[in-house]
Amino acid sequence: MIKSKKTILLTGSSGLIGLPLVQKLLDLDFKVIGLDPKQLIKENSDYLHLSNIELNKNEFLKILKKYQISYVIHTGGVSGPMLFNDQPYEILNNNIFFTLNLIEACRIFNKINRFIFCSSISAYGDLKQKNTDESLKFSPTNIYGASKAASDLILEKYFQNYNLDIISLRFSTVYGSRRMTDCFIKDMINSAKNNTKLTLPFKQELQWPYIYVEDAVSSIISSLLYNKIHNYSYNVSGPDYPLYGQIAEEIKNHFKNFKPIFSNLETFPKRELFSINKIKNEIGWKPRFDIKKGIRDFVRNMD
Repeated sequence: MIKSKKTILLTGSSGLIGLPLVQKLLDLDFKVIGLDPKQLIKENSDYLHLSNIELNKNEFLKILKKYQISYVIHTGGVSGPMLFNDQPYEILNNNIFFTLNLIEACRIFNKINRFIFCSSISAYGDLKQKNTDESLKFSPTNIYGASKAASDLILEKYFQNYNLDIISLRFSTVYGSRRMTDCFIKDMINSAKNNTKLTLPFKQELQWPYIYVEDAVSSIISSLLYNKIHNYSYNVSGPDYPLYGQIAEEIKNHFKNFKPIFSNLETFPKRELFSINKIKNEIGWKPRFDIKKGIRDFVRNMD
């Protein structure tokens, strides 16, 4: 077990995953240094927030030394393919170079016990094969996916060549009530809540791999606390693989008048679900929020 009052640097500490993760870490008696342009948590004796930090190696090294960081959880950066499409450099700078500078500072500091990276299913690309494992070759289809794939591969070489304890968690699409970027589940629930018309660009039979934010957070905690020999990368997703028609029915259980309009065209590509057997068998983590439980919690936590 990790000793209490160790200090964690958490990037993206005000994000969809980062914000609830801060509270979980504080509950586990860690001290947390949060790094994010936005500050959503009030500072106290165990939480310090940093913003307006230059994302370069020397600045990160100063932070690691000043606060005697023991662990790094890297959830920060551009969080999806819907952002900065007309500014590809912003995606690359905030994902690849951010990650490179941070891990290089960790290598020089040489006192980081574990570095956890939040990677993405987008690194794999369209995922047309079913039940693939972590050995599947990356084939991203957009700049965001390429930035996650590049960061993931860079960190794997630091793991292999510099004896750094790194775990990459490759998440399927994360949903939750605090998600600010585009998400069809969020669109559907908002439409249901506000009783507005919603037309979706796919058939109701389309399936998509999702993970509820609480499961994403718990996978990070499990990976952080795991104290045995581990591999580098783990796929992480929810326990089911819902059709959008099924998602709509679950939302109707909370908003009876919800009637989304589905397209009759197959214009939206299907993404298969990858295998999460590796993290189940090695780390001992498994998801708890199927789509029914996730939708219920999502609705309960809406503003």
